[in-house]
Amino acid sequence: MGTSDLQSWLAWIESAQRLGRKRSWYHVFRVARRLDLLRPANHVVVVAGTNGKGTTVNFTERLLMAQGVKVGSTYSPHLQIYNERIRIDGRPVGDEEIVSTFEVIREAQDEVHLSYHDYATLAGLWIFKKHQVDVVVLEVGVGGRYDASNVVCRDVNVITSIALDHQEMLGPDLETIGWEKVGIARCGVPLLYGDLKSVSTVIGRTRALDCPILHRRQDFDYQLHDQNKGTVFISQGASARRIEISGIPKHPLSLALAAQITVTLGYVVNETVVAGSASEQLLGRMELIHHLDRDWLLDVAHNPDAVEHLMRFIPKLTDKPIARVLLGISKSKDFSGIVKALKIHPDRVLVTATQGRRGTNWKTQSADFGIQCIEELDFAYQELVANTVSGDLILVVGSFDVVGRLRANVAS
Repeated sequence: MGTSDLQSWLAWIESAQRLGRKRSWYHVFRVARRLDLLRPANHVVVVAGTNGKGTTVNFTERLLMAQGVKVGSTYSPHLQIYNERIRIDGRPVGDEEIVSTFEVIREAQDEVHLSYHDYATLAGLWIFKKHQVDVVVLEVGVGGRYDASNVVCRDVNVITSIALDHQEMLGPDLETIGWEKVGIARCGVPLLYGDLKSVSTVIGRTRALDCPILHRRQDFDYQLHDQNKGTVFISQGASARRIEISGIPKHPLSLALAAQITVTLGYVVNETVVAGSASEQLLGRMELIHHLDRDWLLDVAHNPDAVEHLMRFIPKLTDKPIARVLLGISKSKDFSGIVKALKIHPDRVLVTATQGRRGTNWKTQSADFGIQCIEELDFAYQELVANTVSGDLILVVGSFDVVGRLRANVAS
């Protein structure tokens, strides 16, 4: 490529990638094998699912770090800067290391075509092996069956949830989407399944591959008692364990999944370990920021299931009613389903445009619901401020693009 600038590299990678649905991960395997990345650490975890992947990766990272384990994690996508995608012990790696790794991958790539996500996954694996991390935790991009994470030998697979999203790529119903997600399953490798819905394609595939499957409710779960206490339930061998938690985490299912991942890998989970991790915050996930004497609640929920979960949980975070909502979602999303899941009067909702290849403005659909649409985010932000008062709660929800750009305003 001939440049040491990360942004130039990312522009080149994006321009070179082919659009359309992937039909294999073997091309990534060829490059990973050339670079000896098929087993990047002693333990590897792969996390798929419609919602809750990032928070599950984050909690797993924190639970392991709390006991001195060195962890490398990938996240997809990033919220504000690309470096968020590749982290060691919770810290994003620097531009220089990413660029030097891209150079290694480009040389090994030869004639093989790699996507934006493929490059990120391979870069993470190279960096984690170089730094000799103990555990690698990989977040799948979209789906699972053709994801770049499939190249690695792993010890635990996770499907956090299955819901309708990315149907243009994954299929029209839960069974088809479940088949794509369970594509990460491997013979004999334990699979943690965090959804209460029994999706036959997931259950059938794990049985065919003789995967031990750990189910929510049967093997792990959580229970919230009041505003300050809760319990995480996990399985360890033939025994069931209860872990009491103080302070309710914003994503209790992700914490329960992470606790089960940690003990499945053979590490410790107890009240002390959990206490230091349960309050950790991943940017843009039920993130509350005080700005201009208003409370801004930021969340990247971008499908109806995720928005419904968010709206159920908000009363546990704050007693304030939602004064205004800013919604920005990408092309092909279920606009109608998301608006209905908000259960907010249209007069209090404002829609703004998303950017990038999947950007759109939703003008026509907004008008159908009687919702105001302001395409420019800066103008939408000014409208929110002008139509709220000191102490109000403003919800910003939708795509990583809109939440990330708005966060740059309110967190500065």
